[in-house]
Amino acid sequence: MNQTQFDKRFNQSAGASGGRQGFTLVELLVVVAIIILLAAAMFPLMARMSRAAKATTCTSNLRQVGMAVITYASDHGNKLPSLQPPVDERTGKRPPIWPVTVADAGYMWDGEGTLPCGTGTWTCPSSDFVSNAYGGYGVVEGAIFVYGEKYPIDSKERGSLRLHRIERPGSTWLVGDAALKPENPKRGWYAIWSKPSRWDGHCPAARHGDKVNICMVDGHVEALTLQQIEERKLTEEVLKQDE
Repeated sequence: MNQTQFDKRFNQSAGASGGRQGFTLVELLVVVAIIILLAAAMFPLMARMSRAAKATTCTSNLRQVGMAVITYASDHGNKLPSLQPPVDERTGKRPPIWPVTVADAGYMWDGEGTLPCGTGTWTCPSSDFVSNAYGGYGVVEGAIFVYGEKYPIDSKERGSLRLHRIERPGSTWLVGDAALKPENPKRGWYAIWSKPSRWDGHCPAARHGDKVNICMVDGHVEALTLQQIEERKLTEEVLKQDE
C-alpha cells in the first residue's frame, strides 16, 4: 500500500468514526421534551413536600406555644391566661390578647425586640395573614378562655379556667390552627368559638390539607378534620362538674 492509498483509507476511517459533531435538532427536541415532562412530574411532588414541611413546622410551633401557655398557667396558680385582661383602670385601655400576655411574662420570648405574636414560632407557616397579634393560632373562647372580667361556661370564677378544672386534658383543645372565617382558613385569628354551631366565624382552620393542627391541654399535638373535632367534642364539655 502506497502513501496515497494509506492516506485515503485513513481519512475514510476518521470520517466514519469522528466526523459527527453534536446533536441533531430532533435529538435536542427530544431531550427538552423529557426535561419538561420530568419537571411537570416534579412540581406536584415538590408542592406536596412543601405543604408537608409547613405542617411539620406548625406541629412543632404548636407544641412550643402550648407548652408556654401550660407553663404560664402552672406558674400562675394553675390558671390559664385571660383571652384578654380587664381594662386597666389607670389607662382606661384593655391590655393585649393572650399571646402577648404569655410573651410579656417571659415565656418563649427573651423580652427584647419585637413582640413575637405573628412572627416565628408564634405563627403558622401556612397562614398568610399575620400581624403583631394574629399569627394563626387560637384558643377556645367561651368554654376555656374568656376575657378577664367574664366567666367561662358553667364556671363560678372569673377569667380563664384553671388547668385542673379541665375534665379531659388529652382530648381538649388548648391552642391550634384558627381562622377568622371558614372560607379563608389562611387568615389567622386568636380564638375559636367553643360551640361548632358558631363556626361561621372564629373557627378551626383546616389549612394543612383537610386537617387542623391542635395542641391539647396535656401538651400533645394532633392533626384532625373538622368533623373529628366536632365528634370528639374537643372544644365543648370541658369543665369538671364538681365545683
